[in-house]
Formats: sequence, C-alpha cells, structure tokens
Amino acid sequence: MDNSLKSLIEDYLRESCQELKKVGIFSKHLPPVFVNRPKKKERGDLSTNLPFSLSQEVGKSTSRIGRLLTSYLEGKSLFSRVEFVPPGFINFFISSAYFNEVLKKIVTQKEKFTKFSYGGGRRIQVEFVSVNPTGPLHVGHGRATAFGDSLANILSKVGYEVEKEYYVNDIGGQIERLSRSVWARLQQLEGKEISFPEDGYQGEYLIDIAKEARIKMGDELSEAGKTEDELISLLGEFTVKEILRQIKTDLDEFGVRFDRWFFESSLNKEIPKVISFMKDRGYVYEKDGALWFKTSSFLPGKKDRVLRRRTGEYTYFASDIAYHAHKFGRGLDQVIDIWGADHIGYVPRMKAAVQALGYSKEALKIIIYQLVTLKRGEKRVSASTRAGKFIPLREVLEEVGKDAARFFFLSRTCDSHLDFDLELAKKQTPENPVFYVQYAHARVCSILKKAKGEGIKLKDLDEVRFDLLASPEEKELMKELALLPDEVKEAAENLEPHRLTTYLMGLAALFHQFYTRHRVISEDQGLTSARLFLIKAVKIALKDTLNLLGITAPQKM
Repeated sequence: MDNSLKSLIEDYLRESCQELKKVGIFSKHLPPVFVNRPKKKERGDLSTNLPFSLSQEVGKSTSRIGRLLTSYLEGKSLFSRVEFVPPGFINFFISSAYFNEVLKKIVTQKEKFTKFSYGGGRRIQVEFVSVNPTGPLHVGHGRATAFGDSLANILSKVGYEVEKEYYVNDIGGQIERLSRSVWARLQQLEGKEISFPEDGYQGEYLIDIAKEARIKMGDELSEAGKTEDELISLLGEFTVKEILRQIKTDLDEFGVRFDRWFFESSLNKEIPKVISFMKDRGYVYEKDGALWFKTSSFLPGKKDRVLRRRTGEYTYFASDIAYHAHKFGRGLDQVIDIWGADHIGYVPRMKAAVQALGYSKEALKIIIYQLVTLKRGEKRVSASTRAGKFIPLREVLEEVGKDAARFFFLSRTCDSHLDFDLELAKKQTPENPVFYVQYAHARVCSILKKAKGEGIKLKDLDEVRFDLLASPEEKELMKELALLPDEVKEAAENLEPHRLTTYLMGLAALFHQFYTRHRVISEDQGLTSARLFLIKAVKIALKDTLNLLGITAPQKM
C-alpha cells in the first residue's frame, strides 16, 4: 500500500520527462525528482524545482522546460491547477476530488492508511539505550529510549522487519568498580570503617542495593571459606541483576519492550575468532606484544587501535567488533546504533571495523544524540544526590508522566541539544504541546460521542457530500491529512521521528482552528455528515501518529 501524494506527483513528473525526451529537450539520465511543501500557501499545495535542475543538467531554457512540463501535467485529474513560476518552479494545486478520496481512504483503511511496503521485509536491528548496568537510566538515556523505540515503530510501519536490542556491558573494568563500590557500601552498613574506592560509583542508590544484598544474600556473604575477592564477585553479580531489574522496570513504565537482551559476557569465545578472521584478511597485526587493528587501511592518517593488550586483555573495541560481527552474522540487512554524544569520535573506527569484517560501511548507521538539560522555566535542575552526577529518568516519569516525557524527548532532531521544561510538560493548557495534541483527539471523541447521543448516524461514504467541505479551514485540514503518509515515509527514510511531533502540532492547530470557526453538528444534515467524517479522519490520523511515537490518544481529558 502506498498513499504517498508526493510519490504520485513525482511519478507524473518522471512520465512528463519522457515526453521531453521525445521532443529532444534532453537524452541524459533524469536527475533526482523532489516534491516539497512550499513555504507560502499561495505557491500551491506542493512544489518542485525540477525545471531548474533539468536546465542545469541539459543546458536548455528553464522557462521552456517548465512550461512544457506544466502543459503535460495540466490534464491530470489530481490537480486543480498547475503553474510554472520563474526562475524554475512548478506549483501544484491539488483538486478537491482527491482530498475527498483521501477522507474516504482514511476512514476505511484506518491505521493502514500510513502503511508502506517499500521496506520489503528487509531486516533492520535498532540497538539503543545499552547503558552499562552500573546505575539507573538518566534523562539522556530517556531521549535515546524515546528515539529508538519510536524509530523502530516507524520503520516497521513502512515495511521493514525490525528487531529492538539492548546490549548489556556486564563484564570489564566498570563492573569491577561497581562491585567494589557496593562492597564498600555494605561494609559501611556493617559499621566498618573502609575507604571508598577513588574511582568507585558515588550514587547513594548503591546503599539501597547493599541493603537489599544483605537481606537476600545474607548466607552467601557470611559463608566461611570465601575470599574477599570471591565475595565481591558474588556481590557484583547480584548488583548487575538488581540494576538491570530496575532498568527494565523504568523501561516498562516508559512503554518500551526489547526483543533481545544481548550480554557482552556471551562474546568471550567469539572475540578471538573474529580477530583471527580479520587478521587473515590483513587488517590485524602484532606489535610490541599487542594486537592492533589497521584503522589506517580505511581511515588514512588515523591511528591504529589496540584490540588485545600485552597483558592478554581484550579492549572494549574488540568486544564491540565481535558484537557487530554477531549482529551481521544473523543475516541483518542494516544495523542502527544509537549512541550518546561522548561516543562521536568512535563512529569512524566502528564503521572501519565493519568494513574489515567484509560488510559495507553503509550497512551500519550510527545516530548520535545530544544532551538534555532539565529546566523549571528558566532555572536549570541540578543533579540528584541519590543518583550521583545525573538525574534519573524515573524522577522525570514520576513528575510529568510517560506521554509528556516521550513527546518532549522527540520534539527536536536528536543531534541538537534539548532543553526539557518540566513545568511546561505538566501544564494542562494549550501551551503544553503534548496536551494540545492529546486534547485535539479527546475533543474529536467528545463530538462524535455527542453526535451518537443525539441519534446522528454516519452515512455510507457514497452518500456523503464531501464537496460541502469548502471552507479554507476544512481544505487545510484535508491537505494535512493527505500528507500524513509522506510524513511517516520521510521520517523513516531520514531516521527522524521528530518529524511526527512537528506534524502532530500542525494537525492539532488546524483542527482547533476549524473547531473554533465551524460547528460540526448543525441543522444542515449534509454538512453535519461531511464534517463528522472529516473529524473522524482527524481522530484516526492523530491516534495513528501518536501510537508510532508511543504516546496514548485519550478519549477524554
């Protein structure tokens, strides 16, 4: 299924270009064809600069190309008007008949209206959050979580087979430091004087874990014959499980479910095999007793990286390479990793490693998300003393709720810094964007309920006079609804879920404007019926888009 209005126009443009070939305008390969929304309404519903790009390609008059293309397109029933505008644009005015058909499609197809098959069932894995199990999720992880989960929903909507994965770093130096940190807290609870590890985890949440360990592991921790290192190791295993339990609880409250939890410890036997494979391909060499990856083979001028130290210990980079070898070994067509801004320098070498494994660097897409600053109005919120140097996600969820948190995290492109205003997120006024959107859905539900209570039954679609929807507000609403499939498709193509929060704000604004200027239920039965179908389509579009973002669509507020 493909209800993309832009794709339909792009197809018409390509057909028209074949006519240009017949009259000798050009014989070269057709340049990319793009259709976009113009910035000003008077320039049409959609627009293209194809005459300009064709003119540059073939060296012919932009005006002649534009006027010829326009003449070929004017006969299409999709358009009420097509106009060429110098220096090289064609503006499209969509016919009311097409918009009427869109309303029919939405109310019959419902959430399938925005489905596509172009993903073709190709397998994509989205790996996100993947925080080390050394503490609770913080607000930065919240942004990654909302982004990754929504992106997976959107990719699935357009026809990909999507798997969501969480990578658990359950071994290594950070786990050792965590274990010793909890051991120190436990000793303090026992009244013993012990110096806290200088590189330990300071968060007071570890005191709660130490208390829990004392209750649940009492016998194991007091069992004779165990060395301190053995006890610390046991305590570390308990701590990792407890923190993962808390992380899963937070994710559950955030509406996120992972298809797979992959543990780094499961790679122990795989790392030597993967390094051996890359060595056979000429990308690993030995120097000074260590094993090195030839980063410079793919990134000239960049330093080669250690995979195995002289001590025999493998680096995190070696684990990550083995992990990605495991991913692609599952037959995935593309892997999408979502990383924090502190990993941006790691991106080129990871792509180089994927190439060394024999895969295209394009098969790995790494998305970097920027930091989140929590505010109350203009005042910045300080980090929690219980958490250490970060603000736990659960505190935000407890204060503003899942829906507001997800909407705010998704309100901007993830590569830009985000200011999150907690006070704004709690407001029950139109000033709060998520309230504004959800209230639009609830208002539609209220109107439809009222109509039902008054005994007004929706007519069969063939009996509805959609031509009565002639006001500017109604036409703008229908145009916005018609472009929803394109918004979903472009959000998937560009890996940009924030496009849908922007779309929701626009659709909600158009609905509220329509509602303040027009009565849905009136003495005019024909107009009432048409408007009921219009707002029903709005309801379906709002709910479908909110669902993609993991946000609820309330029936009343």
